[in-house]
Amino acid sequence: MFGQGENVLIGTGFQITKKTLITILVCTCLSMFFMRNAFFSLFYLVPLGYAVIVTGLVWHTFFAAAITNIILVAGSFLINTGNSANLLTEVLYLTALFLGYIWIIGGSNIRTAYRFIISSAAGAVIFLFIVNRADSVFDILFMRMSEEFSSSIFSAEMLENVKNILLRGGAFISMCFLFFINRQLAISAARLMKKLPFTNLNIESNKAVADKKGLTSFFAPPNTIWIFCGALATVIMTRTIRIEILEIIAWNVFVICVIIFLVQGTGILLHILAGRTPAFKMTASIMIIVLFISPLGIIAVAALLLLGIIENWVPFRRQNNTQ
Repeated sequence: MFGQGENVLIGTGFQITKKTLITILVCTCLSMFFMRNAFFSLFYLVPLGYAVIVTGLVWHTFFAAAITNIILVAGSFLINTGNSANLLTEVLYLTALFLGYIWIIGGSNIRTAYRFIISSAAGAVIFLFIVNRADSVFDILFMRMSEEFSSSIFSAEMLENVKNILLRGGAFISMCFLFFINRQLAISAARLMKKLPFTNLNIESNKAVADKKGLTSFFAPPNTIWIFCGALATVIMTRTIRIEILEIIAWNVFVICVIIFLVQGTGILLHILAGRTPAFKMTASIMIIVLFISPLGIIAVAALLLLGIIENWVPFRRQNNTQ
């Protein structure tokens, strides 16, 4: 997810040609189709990530997606005569997600972990702004569900609880998950297409595709443990003295640190499994999956988190500072 050495090197061996522009156009159309299809809606960023990887054209892909989306949203607004405020917020939200995701895939100026954090935080802030509006689509959908099912389940109180969870790290986790799933699928698609005999993809210099280590080479940024401890202490303190804004900020910082240490713990686990036989790795992988989907899944998550934290003092792996 945040692996060091996974920065995408754009511009080496890539050229703006008719073929690359057609690739971007096709991927943009696929993205817009996925976005408006309930079954594929979670994966609408995958085609854009694929386009960036195989063409190396970051800004071309972003502008193609952003402009196409604006045209489609504006067209839908004119046909349905919707609220202009909803039009602007939807355009802003999706444009920010396009930019953040494409930057994660195609950026090389700062570490992948920081790109994930910044992009997820920006997406979460805009999402929360939309959700907390009085006439938000989120509220409307929630109320429709309460009418469709049981008002005791989808009540106004539950809506408020959901918003509180979103404010306290839930929105950030959702954005992070969205970017991660779409990034991994885009990389997998590029690797798969590269192996097909009828394709001629020049993606060897793209480190997101070439890197085989992935999470096994991820190390938490320096001093994360102290930020983690400070955020946890602030959460406890602000809940006691009831300063909500500081509590919300502290919760989000705490959640970011938890995700970082979970990823580090996962990297340690994969590093341990890397030296084992294929049969052992397959058996261990099946056992881990079963454990995570069982009622004991929370214990497995806690174990990974603890493993990631402990590596601050017990070096399970050797860190390459040049990455």
